[in-house]
Amino acid sequence: MTRINLLPWREARRVQRQRQLIGILAATALLGAGIVFGVYTEIDNRIKYQQERNNYLRDEIAQLKKAAEEMKELQKVKTRLVDRLNVVQKLQAIRPGMVRMLDELARLVPQDIYVTAFKTAPNQVTLNGIARSDNIISEFMRDLRNSPTHLFGEPVLQVIETRSVNNVQARVFELIVPLKLGGGVEGDQASAGGKKT
Repeated sequence: MTRINLLPWREARRVQRQRQLIGILAATALLGAGIVFGVYTEIDNRIKYQQERNNYLRDEIAQLKKAAEEMKELQKVKTRLVDRLNVVQKLQAIRPGMVRMLDELARLVPQDIYVTAFKTAPNQVTLNGIARSDNIISEFMRDLRNSPTHLFGEPVLQVIETRSVNNVQARVFELIVPLKLGGGVEGDQASAGGKKT
């Protein structure tokens, strides 16, 4: 005998398909939400990582700037110390020459000249004094120019006038003598070597 299905099978199939469609849509929505959440999380993590790197780089740059400022300060201190050291070395080089110059000057001053003032400046000496006559002053200038140590240049007579000193007519003078102390230690050694021969 033939059986006839009188149930609404089309309606049941349509409901079943709707359930399958809703399930697929729900699964797709969940999958899409998961993908969006994963992408959002990844982007957020990358942003945080980049911010951490930026903060680290800022800290490193700040430390480098601080180190650069310290280096500039140290460079300034070094420059000042080098300048001071150069000045000390120049003074050390000139000092023996000044002692030799004073010794030589004391030997060359004649007995008839009385030195009233002595002033040193870079590369020159100013002598103020009193002499009996012009001849004694000119002889002193010749002796300075022809000094065996060659420490003195050509003397220049700035002032010469006649005055009464203790009821005696005397010649008051001012003499500028250039110095040749630039040789320093090497010049001293060269002149010392010259004295030995």
